Amino acid sequence: MSLTQKQLIGLPVYTQSGEHLGKVSDFVFDQETQAIKQYSVRSRDLIGELLQRDLLISRDQVVQITAERMTVEDSVLAESELKKQPADKPVPAT
Repeated sequence: MSLTQKQLIGLPVYTQSGEHLGKVSDFVFDQETQAIKQYSVRSRDLIGELLQRDLLISRDQVVQITAERMTVEDSVLAESELKKQPADKPVPAT
């Protein structure tokens, strides 16, 4: 199955345990391998854009993509959470 850019952008993203993370807002394409390297996922809380956050999801964390949704591993962290982690300590899985 193939998806166009138009179908991919806006695709809902869920973890394997069913948590809704947001929607695909962008992706990074590797010219050498002609493959997507990362997906950007925009998440909004009920309050709206004040609690908006961006998630960066590696293609290795993607479990499945269908025309209806993307499913990712439960260990996906917000980009802002990754920046808060000290460089010498491992990032915990959630």
